[in-house]
Amino acid sequence: MKHSKVSMNIGFCLFAALISGEASPAFAQGLAAGQDAPDFSFTAAAPLGRLRKLSDYRGKPVALHFWATWCGPCVRELPLIADLTESRADALTVLAVNCAEDDRTVSAFLSKRKLRLNLVMDADSKISRLYNINAIPQTFMIDENGVIRSIQVGSYTKKELDTAVSALLSPR
Repeated sequence: MKHSKVSMNIGFCLFAALISGEASPAFAQGLAAGQDAPDFSFTAAAPLGRLRKLSDYRGKPVALHFWATWCGPCVRELPLIADLTESRADALTVLAVNCAEDDRTVSAFLSKRKLRLNLVMDADSKISRLYNINAIPQTFMIDENGVIRSIQVGSYTKKELDTAVSALLSPR
């Protein structure tokens, strides 16, 4: 079992490395810009142990970012996501969904790199399945009404991330 999970993780990472970096809703199999973001529950790290739902963030845009510690493109992009989490906290909520890893692994990884995230643990992959995640990193930009505005499969450059956030935050 462990071997197949590692193989699947490597497959995800290799696939993500091949992605051109352009937004591609086709990879989200059935989820596309203009659709309502599927709601889910999670236990928030801060305040510790509080049960939250994605829909609790209605009224404020959300960047929903899927990642893992074993994924090279994710690791390279994560400082941009952490910076976005802190620099735009007034206008945007960033939720960093860790895909199928345990708390200890993720905590050690973030601590070593001194990264602060609004972390959502998806150890059982329920959220990843709900969003049909088949490649990481993957980011869903969700507007204040809970509607998906864009999907990025593959890692962002700083400029691409800034452009996506600006588009999400601009009045429609």
